Amino acid sequence: MLNVTGLARRCGLSRTTLFYYESIGLLKASSRSPGNYRQYTERDVERLRQICRKGERRP
Repeated sequence: MLNVTGLARRCGLSRTTLFYYESIGLLKASSRSPGNYRQYTERDVERLRQICRKGERRP
């Protein structure tokens, strides 16, 4: 499991970008830790990479 900082580092994005993607419904944490931190899986990493690839194709 990755937290938001780990996911951001892994995908080369900022935490702010991930929070924005979550606010507009593009990304959702798979679960929350007992301390209420967002937790992401490898599946979430792949979804985020797909989102980034689709964004690159736009003119």
